[in-house]
Amino acid sequence: MHLLGGGGWVGWGHDGTILFVTKTATEGGGTRGEMRSPKKPNFGDNALSAAAFCHRKMIVRLLLLLSVIKCSFQKDDEDYEDAPSNNTWLLTRKFHDNDVTSILNGLLKGYDNKLRPDIGVKPTVIHTDMYVNSIGPVNAINMEYTIDIFFAQTWYDRRLKFNSTIKVLRLNSNMVGKIWIPDTFFRNSKKADAHWITTPNRMLRIWNDGRVLYTLRLTIDAECQLQLHNFPMDEHSCPLEFSSYGYPKEEIIYQWKRSSVEVGDIRSWRLYQFSFVGLRNTTEEVKTTSGIISYGFHIQMICVSAKKHTVYGL
Repeated sequence: MHLLGGGGWVGWGHDGTILFVTKTATEGGGTRGEMRSPKKPNFGDNALSAAAFCHRKMIVRLLLLLSVIKCSFQKDDEDYEDAPSNNTWLLTRKFHDNDVTSILNGLLKGYDNKLRPDIGVKPTVIHTDMYVNSIGPVNAINMEYTIDIFFAQTWYDRRLKFNSTIKVLRLNSNMVGKIWIPDTFFRNSKKADAHWITTPNRMLRIWNDGRVLYTLRLTIDAECQLQLHNFPMDEHSCPLEFSSYGYPKEEIIYQWKRSSVEVGDIRSWRLYQFSFVGLRNTTEEVKTTSGIISYGFHIQMICVSAKKHTVYGL
């Protein structure tokens, strides 16, 4: 029912008619309510009475419609929030306590990315694996070769643990500079380029137990001492070595994962006079004042005769 001017109320009857409740003065000075149906217009009356009745009926219906619409909007406002996307407004459900922004803000509050995980307690173990996109060309004159890889590093950082129904945070390169990242470098590289098109080819994942995965794509021109004494019957092993740039073995330990080096389609590789045989992982200690250990793998290649395309060696 809706309040009308003069203290009256309007509602609907069981048969769909409009009912009016009006106040009537009593002899004692009080009021009493009377419910009555509106009088049907007398078509013998003038047209103004009929128009007034229709106008009042339309107002009642509009009031009821507006009340329904208002309740509907209040319900939607509680469950949804506006989110812009490509200049189009969409409705997205709120995360509430699982809001990723709140999780990241909580993780970074008081976080010092200059300090490695477990500093002063135990070494940080970095698990590495690699996917080789391509190898080549091999430059026998400059004693170098080119390799295109995806390099992945995984470690645990207890400072990045969080409690949430979200198990993993999938982040892009914007987050890389805000947490501690291993200072890994390639010892025998002459030139190394990270891929930046269309955005930096870097990926970061943080699990709720503090595990961190960091991958990036690199193209490296690496040194390879080719032994050409028995050309064209030569077999070569070209290494790709990496280690921590500044941490000694007491602070950072690299470990290969199982099946840690995978190889892409070799049919697109530009080896020309060489033929790819395989890869093998290595771990060797480099004698330095900081006690750094070098990790890497060796690429086994054999030479191919340019005239007969005959494979020599193994």
